[in-house]
Amino acid sequence: MATATLIAIWLLALGTLGVGATFAFRTETAIALQERAAERISSTPPSENPEFYDDTQEHRLWTFRFGGVVLLIVGFLLLGVAAYGTFVVDSFPP
Repeated sequence: MATATLIAIWLLALGTLGVGATFAFRTETAIALQERAAERISSTPPSENPEFYDDTQEHRLWTFRFGGVVLLIVGFLLLGVAAYGTFVVDSFPP
């Protein structure tokens, strides 16, 4: 039987895998979202200091890739816990 805890773990695992895949494999999308957010909330937005954002783009790409791989690992671990709780354990804690 699917408990609320088990459903939450499944959703968290799938969400973590989705964000991790975006960060790891679609880094250009993540960079675009970061620059859009920086335009709104940063004290030095990309429109005022484009050379800073151009100079740090390679570093930001690798940071997103590394973070994406970490999120993928965590997402797969959560997916394993959710699968274990669904198919192996008779009563998962509610």
